[in-house]
Amino acid sequence: MKKELKVIIWAHVALVIYLLYLCFDLLTLIPDDMFSDALLDFEINPNSNGPKLNKPAIIPKIIHQTYKTTDVPDVWKQGQQACINLHPDYKYILWTDEMAREFIEEEYNWFLETWDNYKYPIQRADAIRYFVLFHYGGIYIDLDDGCRRKLDPLLTVPAFVRKTLPTGISNDVMGSVPRHPFFLKVIESLEKYQRNWFVPYITIMISTGPLFLSLIWKQFKRWGVPEAGKVRILMPDQYKGTKNSYFTIASGSSWHMGDATFIKSLANHLVLAVIGGFCIALIILALEYLFYCFVSSSYFKKIVNKIFSIFWSIAMGFLRFLHLDKLLCDSPSTDYSEILPSHKNNNNNNNNSDNNKTKLSSIFNILGHHQSKIKRRARKDSNLPIEIDILDKLSDQTIIIEDHNKSTDNLLSPINDINESNHSLSTPPSTPPSQKSKVLDPEAIMKMNDDLV
Repeated sequence: MKKELKVIIWAHVALVIYLLYLCFDLLTLIPDDMFSDALLDFEINPNSNGPKLNKPAIIPKIIHQTYKTTDVPDVWKQGQQACINLHPDYKYILWTDEMAREFIEEEYNWFLETWDNYKYPIQRADAIRYFVLFHYGGIYIDLDDGCRRKLDPLLTVPAFVRKTLPTGISNDVMGSVPRHPFFLKVIESLEKYQRNWFVPYITIMISTGPLFLSLIWKQFKRWGVPEAGKVRILMPDQYKGTKNSYFTIASGSSWHMGDATFIKSLANHLVLAVIGGFCIALIILALEYLFYCFVSSSYFKKIVNKIFSIFWSIAMGFLRFLHLDKLLCDSPSTDYSEILPSHKNNNNNNNNSDNNKTKLSSIFNILGHHQSKIKRRARKDSNLPIEIDILDKLSDQTIIIEDHNKSTDNLLSPINDINESNHSLSTPPSTPPSQKSKVLDPEAIMKMNDDLV
């Protein structure tokens, strides 16, 4: 497998892992597990034939609604007035844009910058409902949701939201006691989820809308919550469409733009949406194949090498400017003329013993490590190499050559010991043992080293 293909595969694996990390909470919405928290019929319909519970109301009797001004459109006035008429003992608050900003500035000043930076007004309308429910408690109702019966049975639970289709919860009808931990988590998460997803509908849904609320709800209940902190679910048939439903629906979704219309229309054309998805996937695969062919070509490698050389030149120039280029060298430069004196200099300074002493081990440093190991075959009919490492062994000891006029007994060189042993082997037994081998001349030793190399 080519190196380029491996890199592309690992890049895809990393991308998939990152996307799974980002979408983990979204994937947890696929299994529908809301029935365990659903409001039961006998809890919210005390006049039914089932068992009756005499639970006290714990949610304050406050109805919250929002609009940009006090001039509510006529299409929503009927539902608004129905909620007011059915609940004369409730406090009714219509939060305008001006009132909402003043409330945030006075009570939650840490959020004011995020509030002002919201791109779409509906994001502020979503955010204010979370803050007022956490601060005051009560029931929030969208203006396009009209009341058709009293809401008193819903006040007996600590908090409730309604189920939406196909999955998740919605933020158009909610209720809570003051300082409920779920809505605390909601308002604390608003800053984190303030992102621009380039598509207005998706940006609104994920930053402050129903999808945002669903994700926070999943996170809130993931590790379990006590009974007093549970968020109960108002099921669709309890919300609208039946004789026991609490709300009626007028035309709404005033914040929807053209992109929302297009996204919702995909649900009515599922076959075309699936075919379009496959076409997009094939186009992406084709582009990736072209990219793979490009990075595998020699032209791409030349470009990479050229770019690398340019950056390397820039880096070296910068190091030279800072006088740090010498740090890249393994060792400082060596003046080899001092290590290898010429034959003429040896003859001129023959009477000076200090100048006559030469460290032959430095020769091996000059030759380089790659020349110190030479491989030869043991025999012509053998394929087993023998490593000749003579130069490294000789370089371990310093060889000092003294003046010819001095006695050979003072020589400490291992080479002379080798010469003596070799000479004694080559001498007939009749040769007196006192006979010593002849001292090698320095030039002869250097020549021997050259022959070995």
